[in-house]
Amino acid sequence: MAETWLTSDLHLFHRNIIVYCGRPHANEYEMNDDIVRAWNSVVADDDRVIMVGDLSAGVMGRYDELRALIGRLRGRKTMIRGNHDHQTDAWYKSAGFAEVHDWLIIGDKLFIHKPATSMSPDVISLIEQVRPQLVVHGHIHDDRPNIPGHFNVAWDRHKRLIKMSEIDTLGAHVV
Repeated sequence: MAETWLTSDLHLFHRNIIVYCGRPHANEYEMNDDIVRAWNSVVADDDRVIMVGDLSAGVMGRYDELRALIGRLRGRKTMIRGNHDHQTDAWYKSAGFAEVHDWLIIGDKLFIHKPATSMSPDVISLIEQVRPQLVVHGHIHDDRPNIPGHFNVAWDRHKRLIKMSEIDTLGAHVV
C-alpha cells in the first residue's frame, strides 16, 4: 500500500544551511547526496511525497544539477511553494513534480510552508477561511515546540521524512 511522506526545508545546494543548522556535511554536494539517500531509503516509487517548501536555496545557476537531483528522488512528488522556491510551476513539473501549489488541503489538514504567526497574516487569513484541524508546515528549522494546531515537518527538526500516519497520530496531540 502506498504511503504519503512529508518534509520541508531541504535547502538542496544551500551551502550556508550546513552552518546555520549544524548539518553534519562537508559541503552542499555531500548534503544533497545524504538527503537523496535518506529519502530513497524510505520512499517507494508509488508513494507520494509532499514537499512543504524550500526544496532548494543558493542554486545560483545550477538548475540543471537541481533537475537531475530531483530526478533521483523516488515517489510521486507534490511541491508546496516556500519562500525559496522561485522557479515556475512548469519548471518544477518538468523536473519531476506531479503537482505544484501555494498551499493544499487534504482532508482536515492545510499544507503550507509558513506557520500562522504574526509575521504571516496571509496564512492566518487562509486558516480563517478554510478552518483546518491541523496546519502542516515547515519554515522553522529548529526544534522549538509546535504552535498549537500546527505540525512542523522541517528536515532540520526531524532529520528524516515523516509519514502522514505519524501526523495523524502525533497531530492529535498538537491541536
